[in-house]
Amino acid sequence: MAEVNTAQGAALIARKKLQAHESHGRVRVLASKMPAVHAGAAVNDTIFIGRLPIGSRILTDGIISCAAGTAACVLDVGVRKTRDGAVIDADGIAVGIDVAAAGSKAAINGALIANGAEYITAEEVDVYATVRGAALAANQSLKFEIQYVTD
Repeated sequence: MAEVNTAQGAALIARKKLQAHESHGRVRVLASKMPAVHAGAAVNDTIFIGRLPIGSRILTDGIISCAAGTAACVLDVGVRKTRDGAVIDADGIAVGIDVAAAGSKAAINGALIANGAEYITAEEVDVYATVRGAALAANQSLKFEIQYVTD
């Protein structure tokens, strides 16, 4: 039977060094939580989650955990350039994550990482969420855990 090589498999066969984000890199978690007391957020407001260094590969293990909130409230999670705030992809990590109902939800359906896509940061980036559908409830407990590989 024939064997097909992945890009990384072909590099190994050719004795080329893999980048840390391709093999044996450290998995890290960008963990961020809303303060216990906050005013909530209106539709189209953004929530700064945290920062990823250059050369980070965002994994498909992201989670948004929340208490029950406003009906129809959803969040998109994306990335923007740290240096000037230019949006790279406003929903590249996650699209339409329901934060109206309590629970832990997979935040992995954005175009940058879903369906076999791979996103490696070309520069330092900010990860942020955008409120969609309805306002985010005041004091709603909300936690983000975005996994990535680097060094």
